Amino acid sequence: SQNAVVSVIVTKDVPVFQESFINPFDEFGFFNFNFGVPQREQIGTEEQQIGAGSGFIVSSDGLIITNRHVVEDEEAAYSVIMNNGEIVESKVLDRDSIYDIAVIQIDRKDLEFLALGDSDAIKVGQGVIAIGNALGEFSNTVSAGIVSGLGRSVNASSGFGQVESLTNIIQTDASINPGNSGGPLLDYVGNVIGVNVAVAQNAENIGFSIPINPIKN
Repeated sequence: SQNAVVSVIVTKDVPVFQESFINPFDEFGFFNFNFGVPQREQIGTEEQQIGAGSGFIVSSDGLIITNRHVVEDEEAAYSVIMNNGEIVESKVLDRDSIYDIAVIQIDRKDLEFLALGDSDAIKVGQGVIAIGNALGEFSNTVSAGIVSGLGRSVNASSGFGQVESLTNIIQTDASINPGNSGGPLLDYVGNVIGVNVAVAQNAENIGFSIPINPIKN
């Protein structure tokens, strides 16, 4: 199942500045005072990575589920790092307006993909596995735990001032870290029962996943 979990990399053209010093009292160069006021001037743009998340393949022709907040910026570009290290361009097909879910696609065929399970059948205490791009650096990090609670409601912040209310959420003690967003929460058979979406700050082992059943359509 790890081959079906990918890293989603966010890149964008950002301004590049050059800092210089000017002497506001010596407009014509008559004086040689060792004095300068810093001045920043944009000299162009360059593509930089500005974020990272996770996703998982759900069809052999390259459909990938991730979180909406991972691919929220419509001016950014999104590429996918496969489990073998290959970097593939992707396009965003849809951003869901209700759930923190988006669908992206890569131009590949005959891919391994994950089966979607039944999130209505899960029980508190059952074992689960989370996979994702932990901290945006450690791809395909696997952690195990249990379902700690069902039907939770939380307010989640993206760290960029965006806050969203999440309802009917799965709580798990499987380690979920920044960068794991959009990765799968699996049962022990390997079926996806949730999409990892948030982690409680200043707490130990409190993570949250969106149940897979409302996402299937």
